[in-house]
Amino acid sequence: MKLNLTMAPLALLASLVPACATTATETYPAPQGNWVMYGQVESIRATDHYAQGDPGGGAIAGAVIGGVLGTALGGRGLGTFIGATEGAIIGAQTSQGGYAGRTFEVFVRFEDGSVRRFVFENQVPFRRGEYVVWTPQGLAHNGY
Repeated sequence: MKLNLTMAPLALLASLVPACATTATETYPAPQGNWVMYGQVESIRATDHYAQGDPGGGAIAGAVIGGVLGTALGGRGLGTFIGATEGAIIGAQTSQGGYAGRTFEVFVRFEDGSVRRFVFENQVPFRRGEYVVWTPQGLAHNGY
């Protein structure tokens, strides 16, 4: 029975992990084999990303998990209280802080008329109007 009570907080924690962040990725299939596509940077769009932690939510989740673990490990009353308190402190600490970043979407119009989007993190290596070449190694500057 104690094994099941010990595993319950871990299952709860694992079920909450996917709710921490959501991402989306768009991919374009590259031609197969040895190929080269020439194009020109049509536009660039910068997007700032901010993520802020939630210490209150972390404290609540930590208190619940710590309390359940304190009880499961044989503590009643004081053990549960100490587990919940420690869990709340740890949960609040680990869920504070934040992240700031920037992504650049580079839109390239190729000679065949297609427009493709390439995403770069924190810096953009191209300028609007610049000629580029797309190869199996990626997007690169083209000197013509």
